[in-house]
Amino acid sequence: MIVRIGAWDLAVLAFYLLVVFGIGIALSRRASKSTEEFFVSGRSLPWWIVGTSMVATTFAADTPLVVSGLVAKGGIFNNWLWWYWGIGGVVAVFLFSHLWRRTGITTDAELIELRYDGKPAAVLRGYRAIWFGLFQNVLIIAWVMKAMAKIIIVVMGWNESVTVLGINAEVFTVLVLFAIAVSYTALSGLWGVVMTDALQFVLATGGALYLAVASFARVGGIAGIKAHIAANGFDVRETLRIIPRVATLSEANPFTEFLILITIVWWASYNIDGGGYLAQRLFAAKNERHSVFGYMWFGFAHICVRPWPWIVVGLCGMAMFGKIEDPETYYPMMMRTILPPGIFGLVIASFFAAFMSTVDTQLNWGSSLLVNDLYRRLLRKGKSEREYLVAARISVIVLAVFGALASFAVRDISFAWKLIISVTAGIGSVYIARWYWWRVNAWSEISAMGAALGCTLVLGVLSSMPQFGNRAIVRFPFSTAVTVLISVPIWIAVTLLTRPVGKDHLLHFYRRVRPGGPGWKALASDIPDFREHRLGTATLFKVIAGMIVINAALIGTGNLVLGRLLQGALLLAAALVAGFVLLALMRRESL
Repeated sequence: MIVRIGAWDLAVLAFYLLVVFGIGIALSRRASKSTEEFFVSGRSLPWWIVGTSMVATTFAADTPLVVSGLVAKGGIFNNWLWWYWGIGGVVAVFLFSHLWRRTGITTDAELIELRYDGKPAAVLRGYRAIWFGLFQNVLIIAWVMKAMAKIIIVVMGWNESVTVLGINAEVFTVLVLFAIAVSYTALSGLWGVVMTDALQFVLATGGALYLAVASFARVGGIAGIKAHIAANGFDVRETLRIIPRVATLSEANPFTEFLILITIVWWASYNIDGGGYLAQRLFAAKNERHSVFGYMWFGFAHICVRPWPWIVVGLCGMAMFGKIEDPETYYPMMMRTILPPGIFGLVIASFFAAFMSTVDTQLNWGSSLLVNDLYRRLLRKGKSEREYLVAARISVIVLAVFGALASFAVRDISFAWKLIISVTAGIGSVYIARWYWWRVNAWSEISAMGAALGCTLVLGVLSSMPQFGNRAIVRFPFSTAVTVLISVPIWIAVTLLTRPVGKDHLLHFYRRVRPGGPGWKALASDIPDFREHRLGTATLFKVIAGMIVINAALIGTGNLVLGRLLQGALLLAAALVAGFVLLALMRRESL
């Protein structure tokens, strides 16, 4: 049955948009009180809003498409491209989330001049605001818009020759999405973003779960999936592997890629300490405890709750449609084929929710960097809050325009994911060290970013040459490992060869943030309560327990879905036991 969008579907979509805009209008006055209300919700959010907003933000319209596409391109194990975050995310919960809240800042770029001093710090802060707030932000907005355009074009049954109101269908779709994102975000700031995120998370997750169950039933369960994908020419055993088959370490293969992701990429990536739009949520938390529990809920839901419905839909798409040119369209094809009227509109609304919860975050976060770290700091110091709020809303519009235009250049969404990881490879090691080693300075970050960018460009050029293009060293994720091996020694050497941050500046940072750890021992004589700030073995146990919870729950759930009941039950039991241990440790130390 091929479903076309009908009256009931349009009614569901209209009702959803009315609710969302109603929330935006209701919160617009509160968001207009100050830039602190607009960008960090007055630092008053409870943990469940903090974590749910993070989850909703990372569930974009592109995510189900990429996940189902990755399965079709080689197997379920290809999703370790983002599952590796189940390691780094737990580290961020217990080593960084409370520290971000203690800073009392508005953007992660502001941390630069809180942690470092001098002109290098001032330049680095401006560069980060431009790079992350404008360039990387626009790329993310572009691929999310591209994904939403793909979904609508497929479910509507359009092709390149179709026009709407005299405009190419894809162009028309992006323009509509542009208008939705801009008006909603400019109205309500982070207040509207986080409050609608809770609704959007429930709707998006519920829609994905319904589609997965309906698709699973249509193809005859796991037995039907195996039979159909085998008939369509896929390797059943490899497709259904959650962890790639163990292979030789001396050559490039899925197993060595997996090892690189879980041993190197997780700590070398730029988001290891929870910066960016995730840190923005931590700034907005009520207190440190709410920031820790919010980040923990985010990590569990991000890795364990969401992926399997998408994977099931991808497998069902492979079973029903066979091999196709763009496997990222399996997801919308299943939507159009499986869902009945009304439910079809609800799932479309869930994609609008996923789309809006990501784009509104990127627009608000990007605006916070451009206004707080450039406009307010360099161009218009000491002006009224009213002026800064006007600048914030204008910058939202500018970012949306650039994102909409850039979306036409994006073709492979997973390639954009890999590009972001590659360009920032190795920076994560600096981001860890800046909290826990006094000697790190602004030049450490500058050199790490420069080395990562240079390596990405060189390896990209080499990959286009016939004599190098087939070598693993220039292909992702092996290229990322090469970048890390080059960038880490460079930033450490630069750190030791350049002037350290002034002692008074370091003490001001330490007393405000209180990170603790042996890396600050050189200043211990000037910090009377230094011994009270030790990390301790309890932190290590919490990290280990958290990793067991997330990864055992992820793989255990997958085994149940794939019919491996005993393995799944044992892993889920291990996750449950580790969860009780983790909560006991957190209760014992009040975090």
